[in-house]
Amino acid sequence: MPQHISNFCNIDDWCHFYERPLKKRTNFMRKGLLELNASYGIFGYLILLSMLLLANALPPVIRVGAIFTEDERDSNIESAFKYAIYRINKDKSLLPNTQLVYDIEHVPRDDSFRTTKKVCRHLETGVQAIFGPTDPLLAAHVQSICEAFDIPHIEARLDLEMNVKEFAINLYPSQHIMNMAYRDFMMYLNWTKVALIYEDDYGLFKQQDLIHSSAEMKTEMYIRQANPETYRQVLRAIRQKEIYKIVVDTNPTNIKTFFRSILQLQMNDHRYHYMFTTFDLETYDLEDFRYNSVNITAFRLVDVGSKRYQEVINQMQNIQHSGLNVINGMPYIQADSALMFDSVYAFAYGLKRLDSSHTLTFTNISCNSDKTWGDGLSLYNYINSAAVDGLTGKVNFIEGRRNKFKIDILKLKQEIIQKVGYWQPDVGVNISDPTAFYDSNIANITLIVMTREERPYVMVKDDANLTGNARFEGFCIDLLKAIAQQVGFQYKIELVPDNMYGVYIPETNSWNGIVQELMERRADLAVASMTINYARESVIDFTKPFMNLGIGILFKVPTSQPTRLFSFMNPLAIEIWLYVLAAYILVSFALFVMARFSPYEWKNPHPCYKETDIVENQFSISNSFWFITGTFLRQGSGLNPKISDRAQSKFFSFMNPLAIEIWFYIAFGYILVSICIWIVARVSPFEWVHSKPSCSMACDQRIRMSNYIKEPLGLESLRNRDFIQDNIDVITLENFASDCNNISTLYSGEDGIEADDTLELVSVQNDFTLKNSFWFAIGALMQQGADLYPRATSTRIVGGCWFFFCLIIISSYTANLAAFLTVERMITPIESASDLADQTEISYGTLEGGSTMTFFRDSKIGIYQKMWRYMENRKSSVFVKTYEDGIKRVMEGNYAFLMESTMLDYAVQRDCNLTQIGGLLDSKGYGIATPKGSPWRDKISLAILELQEKGIIQILYDKWWKNTGDVCNRDDKSKESKANALGVENIGGVFVVLLCGLALAVVVAIFEFCWNSKKNLHTDNQSLCSEMAEELRFAMHCQGSKSKQKPSLKRDCLKCVPPSTYVPTNVNLQNLGVHYNYFN
Repeated sequence: MPQHISNFCNIDDWCHFYERPLKKRTNFMRKGLLELNASYGIFGYLILLSMLLLANALPPVIRVGAIFTEDERDSNIESAFKYAIYRINKDKSLLPNTQLVYDIEHVPRDDSFRTTKKVCRHLETGVQAIFGPTDPLLAAHVQSICEAFDIPHIEARLDLEMNVKEFAINLYPSQHIMNMAYRDFMMYLNWTKVALIYEDDYGLFKQQDLIHSSAEMKTEMYIRQANPETYRQVLRAIRQKEIYKIVVDTNPTNIKTFFRSILQLQMNDHRYHYMFTTFDLETYDLEDFRYNSVNITAFRLVDVGSKRYQEVINQMQNIQHSGLNVINGMPYIQADSALMFDSVYAFAYGLKRLDSSHTLTFTNISCNSDKTWGDGLSLYNYINSAAVDGLTGKVNFIEGRRNKFKIDILKLKQEIIQKVGYWQPDVGVNISDPTAFYDSNIANITLIVMTREERPYVMVKDDANLTGNARFEGFCIDLLKAIAQQVGFQYKIELVPDNMYGVYIPETNSWNGIVQELMERRADLAVASMTINYARESVIDFTKPFMNLGIGILFKVPTSQPTRLFSFMNPLAIEIWLYVLAAYILVSFALFVMARFSPYEWKNPHPCYKETDIVENQFSISNSFWFITGTFLRQGSGLNPKISDRAQSKFFSFMNPLAIEIWFYIAFGYILVSICIWIVARVSPFEWVHSKPSCSMACDQRIRMSNYIKEPLGLESLRNRDFIQDNIDVITLENFASDCNNISTLYSGEDGIEADDTLELVSVQNDFTLKNSFWFAIGALMQQGADLYPRATSTRIVGGCWFFFCLIIISSYTANLAAFLTVERMITPIESASDLADQTEISYGTLEGGSTMTFFRDSKIGIYQKMWRYMENRKSSVFVKTYEDGIKRVMEGNYAFLMESTMLDYAVQRDCNLTQIGGLLDSKGYGIATPKGSPWRDKISLAILELQEKGIIQILYDKWWKNTGDVCNRDDKSKESKANALGVENIGGVFVVLLCGLALAVVVAIFEFCWNSKKNLHTDNQSLCSEMAEELRFAMHCQGSKSKQKPSLKRDCLKCVPPSTYVPTNVNLQNLGVHYNYFN
């Protein structure tokens, strides 16, 4: 036995040391004072008394009272009270000059009268504080007396009253704060369906805060009162309601009976979780529960890890009746005893604080008077402000109630009760060992795996003879099998009852589907095509995603665009065709008008005179530029500029294929080459040619027309003849017709023309008539050229601009025509989600109760909010129960199904009539779901990562998506690499245009034939039929033979000898000729 208590055999001995010697000590002091008074007189007595008071503000002895019930006599709580007084008196650092003396009274429970008499007796003996009792009814009477006489009342009991009480100090945590702890713990474990069992009549009032917070916790509360006789009946009703989370608030003396009822009803498997409100769960025998998987949780107020606790335990083991319990061979202090111990120390620390600033006087109070203790309020305030490190942790008060403390969370784990976390009012639940609530190492545990039937993830086999897990197949089933083999667990697969993944329902403040099953702990895992999102992650846990995906739009493959006969016109809009036609007409008229005005467009139609010294170079500066222009613009140069098929739609987008500096280089090269050609042509002798070429074909034809006259015409005849239109047809110049170049010999004859007489055949014409101007423009537009070419600068500017225009139009048309004719065009009414949102003809929806629906419901993006409003207003018609229903609606037409990309890919792979529209709307993943805090999450996550690295998940994906034998064969690659062959339906319109043009040409030719025959009818004096027959015979048999002569068909030689031709009387044969310049 330690030295400092070696004089005492037990705790009662040193308790009586303070009870029995109290009167003796008082008599001793009185005797000493009398002797002092006799020896030294009254003056000496006053000096001694003053010295005693000034030496210490506290009196040397402070008396305290305690009230315990009869059933608490010699109990642990009474022993703890006595031992606390003993430790304080032995600790000279706390109250060095003061000793605490206690006076204990015992009263029957529910006897308030005797309790009142005992309290009044304490007051008359001069107690300065009263401790107890623990009974709430008796404590109320004691509190009223202490409050009336300003005596501090210190308690260590549960007080359900929330109002502030004067002069009351209570170390027991308030029920309001404890209910906060229960609520936080239930929310941490996501208890959504809870049964509350209480025993005492005030139990319902005790748990009212917890009951009222059930709505905030989103918890369904089932409340039942029970006693030892009705425990089994209440538990059986709870089992029938499939409630597995139970809060037990019973009398601690009846907990053993409650445990026995649990075992009898076999409500002790891993699904059940019992939370007890007692602070002393460690003191009960849990041997029957240590070898099964039932969950038992409670809170502990005693801080068994503190230094003071270890010191007290070591001392109390040497004292009998010290308030210790022995648990598994280890000493333990119950919560009530620890609270009583700390309450005595709180009183002592209050005295210590008062000792340094206040003088405590003796009390002399009687219940029969109205006198109060003057120092009672000061002492109460010092106690209320005290801070103690006690057996129950840190002790602080606000208005007499404890406000800062920490309670440990205990859990039956691995056959013993262990601390797995703690709770504090300002921190909440802090779990240091989450695996304690889901012990995965317990042998023979089969995990309940919740899933939902969805192809190809989970499918039920058609064989009715199969049972258990063998009934299921699919991607998720194979994945679960691989994970179970790697992690090491057994499982049982069950289908979710409502066939829903799980979505939060604001109207009912609850979840449904798989999420609800996990939250209520009816399942340990959920393996399905379950999307990880914020809402679900807040109530359950997910592993690492085993598959990444997004939301896509499933739509029926659009039909091919119907091919029209005139589909070759598709590359250009109708207004462009009209603009081209207008430009064609405008340019043609511009060429015609400017060719009329320009003198350089007029030429001599009879360049027949060869003997002349005049020569000219065809490559003048203007001709050189014109030559390069024609070559560069593909009018004979063979250049073929390429136009980008991705050019932007700008006004000058035709310049996009080449950079701006390249265009400058081309312009500079164009000018340089033109000048070089001009210079080289001027120097080279081979570029100089005779300006009088042989008689043109037109002149030769006109001359042959006059070979019906046998005799030659003399110069006199020519001089006297007027060359008018009617007479030209009867001129006979046989020698002249035989050789057009011997015109000088023909004109020399008997008449003798002098040398200075000049025969000027001045006949000029313009090639750009109205018809020729249109012909020139259409020839350039069709890139076929024409037999006409402009010579004047002004007409060449017009022609050059037209060539440039034709170059861009034809190149653009050709590039676009290839795309229109070789690529199969589809009629796609929608291209993206925005297109879907901006129309109402095509309805769209999602899977009801899925993450896709949640995505649109909670989205903050304007387009998706608009789509959600559309779907919400048409719930019955756009939402579907299963993916199969959604795909079926898509196939029926005018419906777009918003679904997750993996399921979309699966559907598209198997039906060539389905396609995906646009890209993905979001990015997310599939994961395996577990209850909150489940230890399986991390283990399964590691297994998923390993399976991904090994390629097992990709193999499973290919197995169920691509290698099932029912995959649709698509020729997408061949379509990309080879263009479609053109059919009659593609370019048949071109043949129609050609046939119509031929028919029109035949009609016009017949009209011309008839018109010419009627015109020649007046000259030949024949009937119309005869003239037409001769013309027809000539046309059919001529075929270009020189031996054939046209008998009667006579042409007007407008170009050979126009009306403006005249022959002057003086003809100079030496200067006979016509100056003709090809390239001027």
